[in-house]
Amino acid sequence: MIGRGLSGQPGAESPWREAALMALVAAVLLALPWIMAGVGGYRELATRIIIWGIFALGFDLLVGFTGYLSFGHAAFWGIGAYFAGYTLLHYTPNALLAMATGTVVATLVAVVLGYLTLRRYGIYFAVLTLAFAEMFYYAALAPLQDWTGGDNGLTAIPTPVLAGIPLKGAAMHYLVTVCALVAVYAARRIARSPFGLMLRAIKSNETRLRSTGIDVYRYKVTAFAVSGLYAGLAGTLYALYETYVPTESLHWVTSGEVVMMAVIGGLGTLFGPMIGAGVVLYLENVLSASTEQWLLVEGLIFMGFVIFLPGGIMEGARRILHWLAGSRREAEAVPPEPERAPPRTLAEERPRQAAGS
Repeated sequence: MIGRGLSGQPGAESPWREAALMALVAAVLLALPWIMAGVGGYRELATRIIIWGIFALGFDLLVGFTGYLSFGHAAFWGIGAYFAGYTLLHYTPNALLAMATGTVVATLVAVVLGYLTLRRYGIYFAVLTLAFAEMFYYAALAPLQDWTGGDNGLTAIPTPVLAGIPLKGAAMHYLVTVCALVAVYAARRIARSPFGLMLRAIKSNETRLRSTGIDVYRYKVTAFAVSGLYAGLAGTLYALYETYVPTESLHWVTSGEVVMMAVIGGLGTLFGPMIGAGVVLYLENVLSASTEQWLLVEGLIFMGFVIFLPGGIMEGARRILHWLAGSRREAEAVPPEPERAPPRTLAEERPRQAAGS
């Protein structure tokens, strides 16, 4: 049951177990700067990993649970980032207002795009989401460059403030950690709810579900909107953290990045894509410092996961746990060997031989 709970699968868990799990997640997120410092000195990478982890978590709620692969999630990430950055730059340094503005706008855009794209399936849906994201990207480059900064992106964003505290360094990390904990808790509740079960049913057999009279389209649009909300929230945090929004936030490469994180971590597991975000960002930093061909190496690693471990890191962890459990059961099932009498000495054998003769 522990494995099912960690993966976000339905199952009854006691409140203390849920509280213990969330406490463990909080401890890991808070300790992440020291963990990253100990594995290469990438302390500043910790906050970015958590931000991308929120993005990957929301992406998993759509792809991992409904089976609808989106190549346009950069649209919600970028829109959230731009609106949060624009709010900070021109209206107020209040971090919560900037986050609320970016997240709400990204969610509304996700609702609209969900209604337009989810009438198609498979590759047609994926291409439609990619087309809309690229439309936003090229709009930011030229027609809207007075607001977005064009090629230069949105620069000179002031340091956000929360309750009079400038959000830099540790303060920013604490804010991102709190947002991540809320996002994880909400995602786990969604996964266990009737709504989450309906999303799994859509992935399993959408045609049969539709034949029962259920409004499948409404469930898919809702899932798309929730996923867009997560992406928009992550985008706002990215703008607050970097105090800069590049135009590439809307590019298809950003969408490809989150796809890779989710696949490497394990689709449909909630925690897997967050772990995948950490693995991908860490590899990018290590490989880019080691070789100019780091994109090639990263691509080979991704291909290796897809071919040999399609369930990602979480599947690998389950295989190891099952193997360890199986080895322990086999060891417990082997009966003890009977005690053998010690071999007789030559002096003991001679009387036996004489009696026999």
